[in-house]
Amino acid sequence: MNDSQTKTWKVQESENGQRLDAFLARHLNVSRSVAARLAADCLVNHQSRKSSYSLKTDDVVECPELAENATAKSEQAPIITHVFPPVLFEDENLIIVNKPRGLTVHAGAGEQETLVDLLRQRGTPLSSLGEEDRAGIVHRLDKDTSGVMVICKTNEAHEILASDFAERRIKKTYKALVCGVPPREGRIDAPIFRHPVQRKKMAVVATGRPAVTDYKVLLSWHQFALVEVDLKTGRTHQIRVHFQYINHPVVGDSVYGGYNRAIAAAKTDALKTALQHRKYQALHAANLQLQHPITKVLLDIEAPLPDDMQNLITLLDNDEI
Repeated sequence: MNDSQTKTWKVQESENGQRLDAFLARHLNVSRSVAARLAADCLVNHQSRKSSYSLKTDDVVECPELAENATAKSEQAPIITHVFPPVLFEDENLIIVNKPRGLTVHAGAGEQETLVDLLRQRGTPLSSLGEEDRAGIVHRLDKDTSGVMVICKTNEAHEILASDFAERRIKKTYKALVCGVPPREGRIDAPIFRHPVQRKKMAVVATGRPAVTDYKVLLSWHQFALVEVDLKTGRTHQIRVHFQYINHPVVGDSVYGGYNRAIAAAKTDALKTALQHRKYQALHAANLQLQHPITKVLLDIEAPLPDDMQNLITLLDNDEI
C-alpha cells in the first residue's frame, strides 16, 4: 500500500483480543457490517486477514483511505443513541445485560444500531457461530421489550446454551401490564403461526406451532393488571399474541390491540397522557435462570422493571383514588 493513501494504527494493549472488524468499526466510525467488508482490503502486519482475526498488542493495521471513503459514501454508519446496557453478570464466557426498550438485538431491515454493534464497540469478544450480524446471540427479545439478555463470548458456551434454549432447560420469566384483570392465574395453550392476512403479525391459528404460556396476577386495578409470565415455549410474539387471544392485550401494544384500549380505560388525565405517549408494549424480561454452560453454577439473573413501567404502576395506583 502507498503510505499517502493508507491509514495505519498500532494495536494497543487495551485492544488485545479484539476482532479486526470491531477494531475497524471503532477507528473508522463505520458500522460493523461495513467494517467486515472493509477488512478484506486491509493488512495486519503486512498480511491479509479475515474480519474475525483476533488482534494482538503491537499488531500494525493498515487500511486504504480510498476503500474507507468509498464505503462511507455507500453506507451510513450506525447512529449510536444508546449507552451500553447495564451489565448483570460477566465472565470470560458470557455477558448478561439488561437490554433497554428500543434497542434491536441484531441487524434487520432498516435498523441502524443493534446490541451486537454496542458489544463490538465495547470490545466484547463474541462467539463466531452463526451469521456475523448475530454473533454471540443465542436468544432474542423484541426491540421494544426490555430485560435480561444473555450473550455468548465463546463458541463452547454458545453451543451449550443454544442446546439448553432449544430443550427448554432455561427458565424465562416476564412481567407485563395488561388491559383488564384476567383470572388470578392460568395457562394459555393455543398454537401460534403467521397471521393469514397481516403477514408481519402472528396469530393463534389451529394449524400453528404449539405454544403454552403460564401466568399469575401480581397486582390489579379496576381495568389493568400486572402479570408474571412463565413461557413454556418460545414462539415469536407469544406473550403479546396469547394475551390478545384471551382479551387482555398488553398495555401500549398497538399491533395486538393494547394501545387504544388502555387509553380508553384510563380515568385520570395523567395516566391517559402517559398511555398516549406509549406506543410500545409494557413487557419486560424480568428473570432468567440457567446453568452456566462451563462452570455449571446455577445463575438466577434479575432485571428490575424499567422506569417507564414503574411510572405506569404509580399512575395506576393514583388512578384508583
